[in-house]
Formats: sequence, structure tokens, C-alpha cells
Amino acid sequence: MVLASTNGTKSASGVEGPYLLRSSNPLQAVAAPTAWFPAPAGVASGLVAGQLSAQFDASLRRREAELAADPQARLPLAAPGLVAAPPLGDIKSFKTCSNITCTSVTTIMATARYIGQHVAVYMDNDVPQNDPLQDADFANLGIAFDTHHYPIDTTAFGRESDIDGNGVVIILMTDAVNDLTPDCTNGRVIGYFFGGDLLTGSNSNRAEVFYTLVPAPGTTKCTAVTRALAVNNLKPTLIHEFQHMISFNQHVLLRGGIAEEVWLNEGLSHFAEELGGRQVPDAECVAAGYSSCRSQYASGDILDSYDYLKDPESHYVVFPSSSQGTLEERGGVWLLLRWTFDHFAADTILATATTRQLDATSLTGISNLLAVTGGDFSEMVPRWLLATYLDDGPDLPFEPTGLLRFKSWGLRSIWTDPRNQTTATPPGPFNGFPLVPLSVGGSFSHQGTLKAGSGRHFLVAQAGTAAAIDLQVLRNTTGGQLEANLQARFGIVRIR
Repeated sequence: MVLASTNGTKSASGVEGPYLLRSSNPLQAVAAPTAWFPAPAGVASGLVAGQLSAQFDASLRRREAELAADPQARLPLAAPGLVAAPPLGDIKSFKTCSNITCTSVTTIMATARYIGQHVAVYMDNDVPQNDPLQDADFANLGIAFDTHHYPIDTTAFGRESDIDGNGVVIILMTDAVNDLTPDCTNGRVIGYFFGGDLLTGSNSNRAEVFYTLVPAPGTTKCTAVTRALAVNNLKPTLIHEFQHMISFNQHVLLRGGIAEEVWLNEGLSHFAEELGGRQVPDAECVAAGYSSCRSQYASGDILDSYDYLKDPESHYVVFPSSSQGTLEERGGVWLLLRWTFDHFAADTILATATTRQLDATSLTGISNLLAVTGGDFSEMVPRWLLATYLDDGPDLPFEPTGLLRFKSWGLRSIWTDPRNQTTATPPGPFNGFPLVPLSVGGSFSHQGTLKAGSGRHFLVAQAGTAAAIDLQVLRNTTGGQLEANLQARFGIVRIR
């Protein structure tokens, strides 16, 4: 059984409210176990983006949405026939964020080191030289973008803008990105896109730009970034950030709307990572030392969703505009979208028509999701939460709708695979199946908080000849109904 808030409306501080669930019957109480939640797992190999990167990314989405709300800030689109890619060796100045809130910028000079069909890779002219990137590295990134990232993202989400009329997007590699995180305790910023570059303003580059870190020596607060780490970790980042660039063009520039709400925008970019894991040939990633492209591109989503399910009640799925967009929240949104595409898209694995519709619109947030899927959020959320527990487990008997399963993943089998456990050699990131429902018997009481789009799982155990179990949900110990704004719903399924 799940108890969930099915309110999908974005708010400044978040939709949440208290609840008390209790049960009664003449039987002896079944005590609720104390669930053990392991420490958040990091990526086993590579740079850890972490909560700081999530915070920075979400802050950029909010800031560009504020800028886009001013119609006078929008630049005219380049006219057809003006396309002229920059030449190799072109030197250009760029303005980059100089702090984690991007409230100030610094100007750098950079040189074009690779020119491809859809991308130009520029390198800051003044970066550390301890392990400098080589021509082959620039080509590696550029070819991966042209061959895989560009066709995957443009097929799934639509086209990007070209306000500078050069026919390419720019990857700007600069240690200004490294400098955004002088203390890497909570992760680091690996790369980003900022929609302000597609608007007018004194700090706009008036171009489609991705910003990425560069190899740099270690410090007392950050480990070294080597050439291999930089190149390998930038690929999932680029396919993620490219969705943001496409979304901004589709919502704001083409249709004159507002930027997509952060929770759905981030969810679609994490789905773009999954698409990379499914569609980039494994040979490309094995050559870089990964077991597969799902490992290189989608492992972060699997880790984040694992951490979300360790305690879903503590995290939003429709997170507020003031939220930092934590890794757990992103893992929850990715799981929700993954289940939604499994059941509401004609192509349930890649979901191409559905993802294109979600970007090619002036609608945002829950209005966008429901318009495209035709779903009912008050039914979708409880069923999705039930599916996160039941998916490829042994408990669910035949269920004709199939809605309590995922079609695309068997995540339980991944999370419980002995090769992925902390006791493995080398140690894995997981410690068994993450979701531990609270056990409910004839005398039970639990107080908690419901947050928008999320909820709590309970396992109600009752012998076939036992007395009935009465369940009651109240606002708190003094009684009263739940806050109406929660739009609370139960989801209940008999599993044995």
C-alpha cells in the first residue's frame, strides 16, 4: 500500500503536509521495523557530480526562466542561408559564470580546436598544463557529439536554436568551470548550459554554448581531473545539457512561452542520459573502460533512483521552484518518467513521439505531462509508486493492466545482483533492494510528511482467518483531515 500526494503543481516552497496513519484490531501489534538507509552511493568510477552540481544546474534553470519571462530579452532567430561555421583555430571571447549562483561572470579567450558537422570545440587559452588535452581528445568529444549525442537528442526532443547563424553548437572547455567548485566535498560542476546565452543582456554570449571543465591538478579539497576523466565524464553531461538547450529553444524562442518547470526539465535531461545508454554502441564505452554504455551514461540515474527509494517520503518528485533539485529528487523524477513512458507512449522504450511533444509546446510542468500522455496524475502517482516496489519482484500475482510493472528495466535485479553489492570485490554501490515498506499489523501508528508527487510504502500483513484491520489516516494526533492541497491518494494491491 502507498499513501501519496498527487499534487503536481509547482510552488515556491513545495506542496507538503503532515499525516498520521494508524491501524487497529484485537490482534497483537506488529512493530514497524527501523529501515536501514545506507549512505548515498557514489559513481564507482569517474568524477562525482554530486549535490553541488544538481544545485547549480537547478539554479541556472530558474535564472534562465526569470530572464525568459521578459519578451524584450528574446533575440531574433538567424535567417536561413546565414550559416557559416567558424574556422579551425578561430579565437573568440566568451563570458562564463564566475560563481556558483552565476551572478557574476568572467571573460576568457578560447581557440577552436575541433570543427564538426554540428559542433565546434573551443579550448580556453589559459588553462593548467599538467595533463593537457590533445587534438585526439577534442576530436573524441566532437565526433561523439556529432555521431551519437546530436542525433539521439534531436530525434527525441527536437532541434536546437542557431541564433548566431554558425550552424554548430559550441563546447567551451575552460577551467572557469573547475573554479566553480573549489571544495568538491559535495561533488563538482562538470558542465552546464545556460539559456541566458540565447537572450539579450550584457552577459549573454548570444550563441549556443556548453561549458565544461578541463584537466586540472588535485587540491586539498578536490581530486585531480585527468584527460581520461574529463573526456569520459563529459559525454553523459553533454547529452544531458543538450536537452536543456533544445527545451529552451522549443518552449521560449520558438513558441514564446516560458521555460519548462525545473522538475520536468531535469527529468527529461536524465532520460536523455538513459537514451545515450541505450543507443550509443557499447564498443564506444568499453574502449573507455566501462562495462557498457548503460554504465557510462545511465549509471547515475540508477544510483540516484536507488537513493530516492531508500526514503521516498523525504523527497519531492514535483520539487518546488526554491529546491536545489537534489540527486534523490532527480532519481525520483527519472523513475516517474520512465514508468510513464512505459505505459503512455506508443514506443514504450525510446518514447520518441512522447518526448518530442513534451518539448515542442508552450505548456509546462504537470499541464504539459498530462496533455501529452492523457493520464490522470492522481492515479499515475500511486500506481507508479506501487510499481517501484513490485516491478520484477516475486510478490505480484497476475495483474492484467501491467501498470504495476516497468517494461523497460528490471531494477530490482540490478540493485540485488551480488556483483553490485557492497560486499563484492571490488565493492559495489548497492546494499540490497532499497525500498523497505513499514510493516502494518493490528496496532500501528506512523507520523510523516507527504510531499508533492511522492509518498510512503506500507506492507499490511494479515492472516486469512484473522480479524479485519481498520486503517485510518488523519492530519496528526489531534485529528482532522489531511490538507486538501496534498490531493492525497491511497494505492492498494493484494500481493499474496
